[in-house]
Amino acid sequence: MKDSVILPAALQLCVDDVGWFLGRDDRHMGRPSRTGMPRYHVPEDYEMLADLGKAIDMKIMCPLCLAEWDKDNILRGKPGFTYEPNTWDRASLINYKVAEKCFEIAENSEFIEYAYHGNLHGNYDAKGGQITEMEFFEYKNPGDKLLSTQSEEEILYRLDVFNQIYNSWGFKKKIRSFCAPNGIPKHLADEDLLPLASALKKNGVEYWTSRWKRTVCDTVFYDGIIYMEKNTNFGVSWEIYDFDPEYMKDFAKEGDEVLGDVLGMHWPNFLHFHPQNNYKALGGWVKYFKKQAEIFGLMISKDIAFSSKQHVYRRFSKLSFEENKIIIDLTEALNKPTDALEGEFYISIKNHLTPTECNGGSFELYEKHTNFNIYKINHTSNVVQITVK
Repeated sequence: MKDSVILPAALQLCVDDVGWFLGRDDRHMGRPSRTGMPRYHVPEDYEMLADLGKAIDMKIMCPLCLAEWDKDNILRGKPGFTYEPNTWDRASLINYKVAEKCFEIAENSEFIEYAYHGNLHGNYDAKGGQITEMEFFEYKNPGDKLLSTQSEEEILYRLDVFNQIYNSWGFKKKIRSFCAPNGIPKHLADEDLLPLASALKKNGVEYWTSRWKRTVCDTVFYDGIIYMEKNTNFGVSWEIYDFDPEYMKDFAKEGDEVLGDVLGMHWPNFLHFHPQNNYKALGGWVKYFKKQAEIFGLMISKDIAFSSKQHVYRRFSKLSFEENKIIIDLTEALNKPTDALEGEFYISIKNHLTPTECNGGSFELYEKHTNFNIYKINHTSNVVQITVK
């Protein structure tokens, strides 16, 4: 029975670097890498995300970079934020007709969920020289070779500036998640990120995913925030566009001992050089995610909250078996320092087993798949016992 029952990972798509207008990588000029796409981003690029999310019934997590939306030149005179600290003038460069259409699509789609990412994605010295594209990290002392987390005060300042730009356009969606630009320096320990976690908490963040420890699965709890590592088992470079999803490797395979939860990709991976051709790849991407849903051990997430909650249950619960019974001990999961869990989780059971009774809760069929079914379990006890035949 052991190979026929699993608490699946809820696969959540995180598409970084949404929000740039100019896509071109300008690092050779000491400017941001942006999306790496050699054209401007247009409304069709937002439509692609909205249509994909709708087709797979997922709110796609979209970490935003907002500096190029700075219609009030809020960043001018703020050293550390831009490559032009004293002369920054984004207001005169914005194509407002295009921007307003992008805004309308993003705001009206229930399948695009914003997340904090950054302003200009990095930080700069007083003269505008780029220091790093990891906006919330710095070299604290002259000669340092390793990055440190910025002070909570500095991070709060940067998030406040982000919020000012966000509010100036009238964005209304509540932001509840965060993804660090360019990930997190691998050498930093959990406690080194406490200033960042505290600043995020003060801005309403509950869910956090980044590339950090380069492990397939990792969890950290920060005062109510659930951190999950982005899965490392995929191979699409960040700046690749015109990509054929037929060649995208599976997120996992049946029997993997460790499963990740978040598929971290970049906006261009879903786009074409000619934006009117974006839709041509939509069917292929939908097919890809439906294929992932048929892998025993995976399910498709509804949003980052859904994925995070299932992650805690699946990673910290213990499965055992007695004759025709599945026993799920939730004690460790329920003792984790989070209030996010809502009394329900999901379990995949192969088709030759049929649940007939549930002690310690109730069950209902959630999804039918070719070789297995997924059941939603509402638990009323720390231990749930499912009888199967």
